[in-house]
Amino acid sequence: MKLKDRQKVEIVSMDMWNPYRAAVKAVLPQARIVVDKFHVVRMANDALERVRKGLRKELKPSQSRTLKGDRKILLKRAHEVSDRERLIMETWTGAFPQLLAAYEHKERFYGIWDATTRLQAEAALDEWIATIPKGQKEVWSDLVRAVGNWREETMTYFETDMPVTNAYTESINRLAKDKNREGRGYSFEVMRARMLYTTKHKKKAPTAKVSPFYKKTIGYGLPDFAEELNYGVDLSTI
Repeated sequence: MKLKDRQKVEIVSMDMWNPYRAAVKAVLPQARIVVDKFHVVRMANDALERVRKGLRKELKPSQSRTLKGDRKILLKRAHEVSDRERLIMETWTGAFPQLLAAYEHKERFYGIWDATTRLQAEAALDEWIATIPKGQKEVWSDLVRAVGNWREETMTYFETDMPVTNAYTESINRLAKDKNREGRGYSFEVMRARMLYTTKHKKKAPTAKVSPFYKKTIGYGLPDFAEELNYGVDLSTI
């Protein structure tokens, strides 16, 4: 990326990985860093999963059968749960209050991203940390540490003109990986040609409109070559 082009970059969306942050600060010092919200909230699901698995280890086989299908339902947002699934959840959570507490805490974390201002988000995050369910501090410690180490970059999300995420880059990375798997290890040149020119691929690929605002950002996701395909950026040279 040429120097004059670097100076046009206003926002960089990335995963919580220190080398990404260090690289951006070194070559794009004027750009604001925003943590990809999907990687943050996924950690809340991971914490809930730890509670679920820990609970299952202590149950008898007959009790464990009561929790059939629990993972799939528990990972859903509250507003996505069907009436039938809600009845199933009430059976579980009535018998296992720690599971209910973990699910509700996961939902409160997701709720932080409903804030419309950074001030609201800061207050919601502080309250979320202060209300970790009793006996679950260790379960949520990785997420608490992550948002603590990346608090500025996480809260910057609420100060942008529109939501900034890595979703577009991540989807292209996934398509590239799927194509590579189908081809049992294409060379880079073949993969690039298939991604850019294959009609069959283009029909399957989801359509996505890139806003003028997004064109002023760079998404740092998985360190694949998809970023180069989509942005014309050789990350090894910036």
